Order: sequence, then C-alpha cells, then structure tokens
Amino acid sequence: MRHLDRLPKPNKLIQKEEEWTNLFVESGKLRPDNSKYGHKDILADLNTISYYKCFYSEQKLKGIPKEIDHHIEVAERKDLAYDWDNLYLSSTICNNKLPNKTISVNDVLNPFTNSDEEIEAHLTFEDECITAKDGSKLGFDTIKKYRLNSELLDSLRGKQLIMFYKVLDIVRQNQVKEQRDVFSEDEKEALCRFVQPDYSFSLMFRLLLKKHNL
Repeated sequence: MRHLDRLPKPNKLIQKEEEWTNLFVESGKLRPDNSKYGHKDILADLNTISYYKCFYSEQKLKGIPKEIDHHIEVAERKDLAYDWDNLYLSSTICNNKLPNKTISVNDVLNPFTNSDEEIEAHLTFEDECITAKDGSKLGFDTIKKYRLNSELLDSLRGKQLIMFYKVLDIVRQNQVKEQRDVFSEDEKEALCRFVQPDYSFSLMFRLLLKKHNL
C-alpha cells in the first residue's frame, strides 16, 4: 500500500450518481449494477489513480481481472453505492476482504487518508512476506482484512524481488570491479525505479532501499 490522491469525480458520476443511487435504493436489490459503477470512464480514472495497481496490495492489474471494491460495504450504506470516494480499484484477492463486522475499515490503513510515512510505521516486509512493523495492531488488522499475506501475493512479490536483486548484483559487481563502495547516479536510478509509484509493490522496495541508504 502507498498513499494515493484521488482524482476529481468523473463526469459520468457527476451526471448520474444521484439518479443511479435513487434507483438502487428504491429497487430493494442487495447489489448495485456493476455496469454502472464499473463504467469505462470510472474504471479509467481508478486505473489512473494507482497506475493500474490494486489500491491495497499494489499488485499490477493490467491484463488480469480487476474489481471495484466498495470501501464501505453496500450492505451497510446503500447510499454510497455510486459515491466516488467509496470506489476502490482492487485485486480479486483484496476484494475478498473480511467484512466490517469482523474488522472495520476504521481500524485499518487507508491509502487515501494515510501518508506513506504512516503506512511505513505499521507495515514492513521480511523478504516477500508482509508483516506488521513492531507488532502494530493496525498493521496486523490491515494485512488480515485485505488478505495481503496471501500465497499469491507472496509469490508475486518474490518474483519482483528476484528482478531487483539481479539489478543489485550487477551493481555490486561493477563496484568491485571499479574498487568503489558508493553508488553511481546511474546505479541509483536503476535501483530507485523500483520505488516509483507506478511499480508493483513499491512500498516493499521503498523500505528495502532505505536499508541500502538510498
């Protein structure tokens, strides 16, 4: 998870939110029409916010199934079914989250209300495995609610780590060859690209590079 800034409400929601909400509330249906809140213009803006990554796990979602999560569940607040601030781009794993009655959204980290520094204060990594920093309850509850420690996410993070360590190994070989112990600007750039907000699991690499004083 990284801090995100939400874009302005899409025009489609400006035009249709009130109408869609009233129709849904009055219909008595349990679920809203996903073709409405998943409209291509709405989905496009959600993709843009996170560079096509899951808002919770940072899994890259280009070319694979993605879902739109209602941050506050529709069962609790039907009036927020088409509320822009309540729509979160999510992987299938994270959208299969624990319900609010088990762990409330008020008791976990939120990419829009928590800064990178606040997120880092509660989440860390041991290799590809995410864990709570210093036993943080907020960290543990965030991991549990959104299933951030799933086997698939561990595997995906592990693959990205392999790519990172290949780059780092080349850098270390060059340092030995050139008898230096500092990173060149080009080497810093090659390593720091893993921390860019458009990169998969960038929080993991942000923390990893801090260990290397980068």
